[in-house]
Amino acid sequence: MDYRKRGENQKDPAAKELTVKELLSAISETEYPQYILDAISRIQAWLLETVNAPTDRGMDAVTAMFEDDGGDMDMEKLFADLESLEQYVDLIPNTRRPEGRPDVVVVSINPPDYECGVRTALDYAAFFNRKRSKRVWVISDTFVFWDTIRYAAHVDALLEQGIALRFILVTPWGWVEIPLNGEVASNRHFLWRSPIKG
Repeated sequence: MDYRKRGENQKDPAAKELTVKELLSAISETEYPQYILDAISRIQAWLLETVNAPTDRGMDAVTAMFEDDGGDMDMEKLFADLESLEQYVDLIPNTRRPEGRPDVVVVSINPPDYECGVRTALDYAAFFNRKRSKRVWVISDTFVFWDTIRYAAHVDALLEQGIALRFILVTPWGWVEIPLNGEVASNRHFLWRSPIKG
Protein backbone atom coordinates (compact mmCIF):
# COMPACT_ATOMS: atom_id res chain seq x y z
CA MET A 1 0.00 0.00 0.00
CA ASP A 2 1.30 3.46 -0.90
CA TYR A 3 0.83 5.48 2.29
CA ARG A 4 1.69 8.73 0.51
CA LYS A 5 -1.47 8.43 -1.60
CA ARG A 6 -3.70 7.25 1.21
CA GLY A 7 -6.67 9.54 1.53
CA GLU A 8 -6.11 11.31 -1.80
CA ASN A 9 -8.12 8.91 -3.94
CA GLN A 10 -10.63 7.85 -1.31
CA LYS A 11 -14.05 9.36 -0.83
CA ASP A 12 -13.85 9.12 2.95
CA PRO A 13 -13.17 12.68 4.17
CA ALA A 14 -11.84 11.34 7.46
CA ALA A 15 -9.05 9.39 5.74
CA LYS A 16 -5.60 10.87 6.22
CA GLU A 17 -2.01 10.19 5.33
CA LEU A 18 -0.05 7.93 7.63
CA THR A 19 3.21 9.63 8.54
CA VAL A 20 6.44 7.76 9.16
CA LYS A 21 6.27 8.84 12.82
CA GLU A 22 2.75 7.36 13.18
CA LEU A 23 3.81 4.15 11.47
CA LEU A 24 6.83 3.74 13.75
CA SER A 25 4.66 4.52 16.76
CA ALA A 26 2.13 1.86 15.73
CA ILE A 27 4.90 -0.69 15.24
CA SER A 28 6.46 0.10 18.62
CA GLU A 29 3.24 -0.77 20.41
CA THR A 30 3.62 -4.46 19.57
CA GLU A 31 7.30 -4.89 18.69
CA TYR A 32 10.09 -5.20 21.21
CA PRO A 33 13.39 -3.29 21.14
CA GLN A 34 16.47 -5.50 21.08
CA TYR A 35 17.49 -4.44 24.59
CA ILE A 36 14.13 -5.65 25.95
CA LEU A 37 14.63 -8.99 24.18
CA ASP A 38 18.15 -9.13 25.65
CA ALA A 39 16.77 -8.44 29.15
CA ILE A 40 14.19 -11.20 28.76
CA SER A 41 16.83 -13.63 27.46
CA ARG A 42 19.19 -12.92 30.37
CA ILE A 43 16.41 -13.28 32.94
CA GLN A 44 15.31 -16.57 31.35
CA ALA A 45 18.88 -17.90 31.45
CA TRP A 46 19.16 -16.90 35.11
CA LEU A 47 15.80 -18.54 35.94
CA LEU A 48 16.84 -21.76 34.19
CA GLU A 49 20.14 -21.79 36.06
CA THR A 50 18.25 -21.25 39.33
CA VAL A 51 15.78 -24.07 38.56
CA ASN A 52 18.63 -26.46 37.68
CA ALA A 53 20.91 -25.49 40.60
CA PRO A 54 19.69 -28.17 43.06
CA THR A 55 20.10 -30.92 40.46
CA ASP A 56 23.52 -29.57 39.53
CA ARG A 57 24.47 -29.97 43.21
CA GLY A 58 23.33 -33.61 43.13
CA MET A 59 20.03 -33.07 44.95
CA ASP A 60 17.00 -35.02 43.72
CA ALA A 61 13.98 -33.05 42.49
CA VAL A 62 11.65 -34.05 45.38
CA THR A 63 14.13 -32.96 48.05
CA ALA A 64 14.76 -29.70 46.16
CA MET A 65 11.01 -28.90 46.27
CA PHE A 66 11.11 -28.86 50.07
CA GLU A 67 14.46 -27.09 50.46
CA ASP A 68 13.93 -23.39 50.89
CA ASP A 69 17.28 -21.98 51.86
CA GLY A 70 17.14 -19.19 49.27
CA GLY A 71 20.72 -19.97 48.34
CA ASP A 72 19.94 -20.43 44.65
CA MET A 73 18.32 -17.02 44.15
CA ASP A 74 21.48 -15.05 43.42
CA MET A 75 19.85 -11.71 42.62
CA GLU A 76 23.22 -9.95 42.53
CA LYS A 77 24.29 -12.17 39.65
CA LEU A 78 21.06 -11.42 37.80
CA PHE A 79 21.49 -7.66 38.11
CA ALA A 80 25.17 -7.92 37.16
CA ASP A 81 24.01 -9.70 33.96
CA LEU A 82 21.51 -6.89 33.26
CA GLU A 83 23.83 -4.00 34.09
CA SER A 84 25.11 -3.45 30.53
CA LEU A 85 21.55 -2.69 29.38
CA GLU A 86 21.55 0.49 31.47
CA GLN A 87 22.86 2.40 28.46
CA TYR A 88 19.37 1.92 26.99
CA VAL A 89 16.99 1.69 29.95
CA ASP A 90 16.62 2.67 33.58
CA LEU A 91 16.91 -0.57 35.53
CA ILE A 92 14.92 -0.88 38.76
CA PRO A 93 15.69 -1.85 41.49
CA ASN A 94 19.12 -0.34 41.45
CA THR A 95 21.79 0.91 43.84
CA ARG A 96 22.27 4.02 41.69
CA ARG A 97 19.80 6.78 40.90
CA PRO A 98 18.17 6.10 37.49
CA GLU A 99 19.13 8.54 34.73
CA GLY A 100 15.58 9.21 33.54
CA ARG A 101 15.51 7.34 30.23
CA PRO A 102 12.31 6.94 28.16
CA ASP A 103 12.36 3.14 28.63
CA VAL A 104 12.36 1.65 32.12
CA VAL A 105 12.69 -2.01 33.13
CA VAL A 106 11.33 -3.03 36.51
CA VAL A 107 12.57 -6.52 37.38
CA SER A 108 10.14 -8.25 39.72
CA ILE A 109 11.45 -11.78 40.24
CA ASN A 110 10.37 -13.81 43.27
CA PRO A 111 9.05 -10.69 45.04
CA PRO A 112 8.14 -10.99 48.71
CA ASP A 113 5.06 -8.92 47.91
CA TYR A 114 3.73 -9.58 44.39
CA GLU A 115 2.28 -6.16 43.73
CA CYS A 116 5.57 -4.40 44.48
CA GLY A 117 6.74 -4.70 40.83
CA VAL A 118 3.63 -3.15 39.34
CA ARG A 119 3.44 -0.53 42.09
CA THR A 120 7.12 0.39 41.63
CA ALA A 121 6.55 0.79 37.88
CA LEU A 122 3.54 3.04 38.43
CA ASP A 123 5.27 5.18 41.05
CA TYR A 124 8.41 5.64 38.97
CA ALA A 125 6.48 6.59 35.82
CA ALA A 126 3.97 8.84 37.59
CA PHE A 127 6.19 10.59 40.11
CA PHE A 128 9.90 10.17 39.53
CA ASN A 129 10.29 10.14 35.73
CA ARG A 130 6.99 11.52 34.48
CA LYS A 131 8.43 13.94 31.93
CA ARG A 132 10.68 11.36 30.24
CA SER A 133 9.02 7.95 30.63
CA LYS A 134 7.44 6.53 27.49
CA ARG A 135 7.42 2.79 28.21
CA VAL A 136 7.76 1.04 31.54
CA TRP A 137 8.39 -2.68 31.23
CA VAL A 138 7.65 -4.92 34.20
CA ILE A 139 9.43 -8.25 33.71
CA SER A 140 8.20 -10.76 36.26
CA ASP A 141 7.95 -14.47 36.94
CA THR A 142 4.52 -13.95 38.55
CA PHE A 143 1.18 -12.55 37.41
CA VAL A 144 -1.76 -12.36 39.80
CA PHE A 145 -4.80 -10.97 38.00
CA TRP A 146 -6.74 -9.80 41.05
CA ASP A 147 -3.75 -7.98 42.51
CA THR A 148 -3.06 -6.29 39.18
CA ILE A 149 -6.63 -5.26 38.35
CA ARG A 150 -6.62 -2.88 41.32
CA TYR A 151 -4.21 -0.70 39.34
CA ALA A 152 -6.25 -0.62 36.11
CA ALA A 153 -7.22 3.04 36.58
CA HIS A 154 -3.57 3.95 37.22
CA VAL A 155 -2.49 2.17 34.01
CA ASP A 156 -5.22 4.01 32.06
CA ALA A 157 -4.17 7.37 33.52
CA LEU A 158 -0.54 6.79 32.51
CA LEU A 159 -1.60 5.77 29.00
CA GLU A 160 -3.56 9.03 28.64
CA GLN A 161 -0.31 10.85 29.43
CA GLY A 162 1.57 8.90 26.76
CA ILE A 163 3.25 6.39 29.09
CA ALA A 164 2.71 2.71 28.29
CA LEU A 165 3.01 0.13 31.08
CA ARG A 166 3.97 -3.22 29.52
CA PHE A 167 3.97 -6.47 31.51
CA ILE A 168 6.14 -9.42 30.46
CA LEU A 169 5.53 -12.75 32.22
CA VAL A 170 8.73 -14.78 31.90
CA THR A 171 9.62 -18.39 32.70
CA PRO A 172 12.74 -20.40 31.84
CA TRP A 173 10.74 -21.98 28.98
CA GLY A 174 9.19 -18.95 27.33
CA TRP A 175 7.48 -15.61 27.84
CA VAL A 176 4.33 -13.69 26.98
CA GLU A 177 3.23 -10.07 27.18
CA ILE A 178 0.07 -9.63 29.22
CA PRO A 179 -1.81 -6.43 28.32
CA LEU A 180 -2.84 -4.32 31.30
CA ASN A 181 -5.30 -2.23 29.30
CA GLY A 182 -8.18 -3.37 27.08
CA GLU A 183 -7.54 -0.65 24.51
CA VAL A 184 -4.03 -1.86 23.70
CA ALA A 185 -4.77 -5.59 23.90
CA SER A 186 -4.31 -7.52 20.68
CA ASN A 187 -3.92 -11.14 19.66
CA ARG A 188 -0.18 -10.57 19.35
CA HIS A 189 0.13 -9.99 23.09
CA PHE A 190 -1.05 -13.50 23.85
CA LEU A 191 1.54 -15.32 21.73
CA TRP A 192 3.71 -17.58 23.87
CA ARG A 193 7.27 -17.01 22.77
CA SER A 194 9.99 -19.62 23.13
CA PRO A 195 13.22 -18.75 24.91
CA ILE A 196 15.34 -16.27 23.01
CA LYS A 197 18.57 -17.81 21.84
CA GLY A 198 21.33 -15.42 22.91
